[in-house]
Amino acid sequence: MSRALDDLHPSIRSMVFELLARFVEAGIPCMIVDTLRTPEEHQANLANGTSWTKRSKHLDGLAIDICPYETYNLHGPDKLKWDANDPVWLQLGEIGEGLGFTWGGRWKQKDMGHFELPSEVT
Repeated sequence: MSRALDDLHPSIRSMVFELLARFVEAGIPCMIVDTLRTPEEHQANLANGTSWTKRSKHLDGLAIDICPYETYNLHGPDKLKWDANDPVWLQLGEIGEGLGFTWGGRWKQKDMGHFELPSEVT
């Protein structure tokens, strides 16, 4: 799994830079957890329950997973241990949505740190 911003598709990269800058401006420094994923890595995520979709936008570099440093320092990389009710997620989600991202925190199966381009953009 990559955490490199250079591995993001060019169509999303500048938006992600803006997203991360807005998080810092809001006083919420975040860690990049995942950008580009190989098919094998994605299959492993499906098997361990940290991904729920067979065709993730991470496979094309069109999505990013982030986590506030504070949450990451407390609970580590396992997003299944992150508290989805922590108000910081709503603040991050609103920032991302304001920039045009689809936020995984609005999905039935919540993915609080996930941001991707809407399907009509890709």
